[in-house]
Amino acid sequence: MMIGSMSVKNIVLFGQTGAGKSSLVNLMAGGERAQTSLGTERCTMHWEEHPIAFDECNYKVFDTVGLEEPQLGIKEYLNVIVNARSLITKLDNEGGIDLLLFCVRAGRLSATLQNNYRLFYEWLCEKKVPIVIVITGLEREVNMEDWWTRYKGSFDRLNIVVDDHVCITAVNLGGTYERLYEESRHLVRNIVKQYTRGGLHGGWKGGEGWFRRFVRKLKELILGDSTMRKKDVVAVLTKRCGMPSDAAVVLAKQVREE
Repeated sequence: MMIGSMSVKNIVLFGQTGAGKSSLVNLMAGGERAQTSLGTERCTMHWEEHPIAFDECNYKVFDTVGLEEPQLGIKEYLNVIVNARSLITKLDNEGGIDLLLFCVRAGRLSATLQNNYRLFYEWLCEKKVPIVIVITGLEREVNMEDWWTRYKGSFDRLNIVVDDHVCITAVNLGGTYERLYEESRHLVRNIVKQYTRGGLHGGWKGGEGWFRRFVRKLKELILGDSTMRKKDVVAVLTKRCGMPSDAAVVLAKQVREE
């Protein structure tokens, strides 16, 4: 996408509620852009668009709803997929997706991380978009990067493979933590510039055949074995995608009808 003679890079931000996504937007922007919450209350029910600029570059950051456990019910789970689909369709017309930022709060590592990673990176973006993990909540660390050294193996065990990572605090506590906050802003901005520079022809686009490919992947997952019984289909979806069993039944039915 172009504004005047300057291109705008599109960044999709995803992760669980409470991971610090909205705080990360504000950190990058250098001011209040996104509503934040101190608890686990969901601030972003759909996706929210935040235009920001730094170092003479323009960006649009799309803060999305991630998959949750156990807060997300069947209707909400399916809405996450529908909303993600509508976002990709929108961005197809606005230059595509240049970067995925996977926001993870330190200490909240679970199988839900893997489900979010698979949905956004493997399924929706077909492994064709650069992806960076942003670890938040590290204001108590003497050296924030030490956290990644200790816990990288947990991501390896979940088969979460990314292009890069950055360890930060996205909350400005003031005082002695001010230095870490400013350091975090510098780290995030640098990694964003690193993975969005160039790309004169825009980011990844799903294209007209994207939804057909998405449905085909679902069919392969659900109908890969024509002899599978209903309970087996549900088992595959709940294990592979982390779906609640009720959502698996509904989604399987929708794909069969498609």
